[in-house]
Amino acid sequence: MSELTATVAETRANFSKIAAAVNRTKRPVTVLRNSKPWVVISPVDDSPQAPIPNIDWATVDVIDIDPALGFAILPAQLDDDDEGLYDDLV
Repeated sequence: MSELTATVAETRANFSKIAAAVNRTKRPVTVLRNSKPWVVISPVDDSPQAPIPNIDWATVDVIDIDPALGFAILPAQLDDDDEGLYDDLV
C-alpha cells in the first residue's frame, strides 16, 4: 500500500475532503512542503486514552522569537513612522 501525500496548496484547498478521507480510511496523509515531508494528518486512535487537549488557537503565539533579541519583531514594529497596512494588523 503506497503512502498518501498532498502538497500544502492541495491540503489548503481541500482540507475538509482530505480530513474526511483520513477519517474514513484510517490512513495518514503526509503533507509536503517544497517536496519534503512537513506534517502528517493522521486519524485519531479510537482506543481509550488520555483526552486530547483543546487548544484555543486564537490565543496561541505562533510567531517565531529571535533568539538574539529574546522577542519577536512584528512587521509593523520595523518602522514606527510608517502608517501603512501593517499598523492596522497589529
